[in-house]
Amino acid sequence: MDAPGGFYTHRRDVFMPALPETLAQHSIGRFNFEDGTIVHDAAFSYALTVPPGPVDGLVIICPSLTGTPVIQQAWWQDVGVPLAHERYATLYPHAFSDGTLAHFPRDRPPGIRDIARGIVALGRALGLPAATFVTGGSMGGMLSLEVCIESGAPTHALVLAAPAVQTAWGAGWNLVQLQALALGGATHGLALARAVGMMTYRTEREFESRFGMDTLPGDGRTMSGYLQHHGDRLIARFDAAEYERRVRAMDTHDVGRNRGGWRNAIAPHADRITAVGVTGDALYSADIVEAWANASGAEFVNVSSIHGHDAFILEREQIRAVIATVFARATLVTTTH
Repeated sequence: MDAPGGFYTHRRDVFMPALPETLAQHSIGRFNFEDGTIVHDAAFSYALTVPPGPVDGLVIICPSLTGTPVIQQAWWQDVGVPLAHERYATLYPHAFSDGTLAHFPRDRPPGIRDIARGIVALGRALGLPAATFVTGGSMGGMLSLEVCIESGAPTHALVLAAPAVQTAWGAGWNLVQLQALALGGATHGLALARAVGMMTYRTEREFESRFGMDTLPGDGRTMSGYLQHHGDRLIARFDAAEYERRVRAMDTHDVGRNRGGWRNAIAPHADRITAVGVTGDALYSADIVEAWANASGAEFVNVSSIHGHDAFILEREQIRAVIATVFARATLVTTTH
């Protein structure tokens, strides 16, 4: 693996390898999807960074619903431990290529397990070692759980704000987003879907503190302006078709499918899985996350935040501390075997 250039972060002069200017695409060869579709030359888009000097292993940062490699790296730059930046290659998987997706009808794209298996296959096709550590939030948490199960040892997963099986509540909100896309198209529909999403990612308490009855009158901040702003930003940076595919993929999430149920699926890997739930999460409650972690023997960590679901993005200090603990455990196991 060739070492690219990089930069020093704002955190303790830690070196951060630079992302390539454009996403790469790599063949993962013949790929069997869950629905029986066979693609003989499937491909996955991604970014990969490699630190200068020795490389001790691989970290995978899985995308959230609207995550891109640039966004994922900015997050990882801030919450990842210095050792990870300095001694580990980092894979930022993005999506199956358009050519691969051409084999699927719009309403039945690849599911979460397909994407996770594609990520594992991508690492192998690139000649990378098995991941030491994989993490992500929300959809990225779903993917991290599946990548851990598909990879087996030594991969440790930190699953942030995600269920073991898509919840009825989550599926309901996803349906509203899909209907917004169907009715409004790639611009107005995507903006409306984003507004729906933002209402589940944050909390009533946060919104009241920012836009409610006790805020200063005439300061120009309104709830409608906030939602419109986030919609406009998403239209400018993200593809509506990919957004729809990811929403539909989340509704396929069930780690127990064809594995004897989610408890049986997770239990053999539980010593390598840590689940983080967020008190106040309006999308995937801390109770939901704690229930699957406790029942399967995985570790559970609680994060408290006014921000709700988006705490995995915004509560950097708490998330950084959890990552440091889990990463230390993962690397200790790796180096002692």
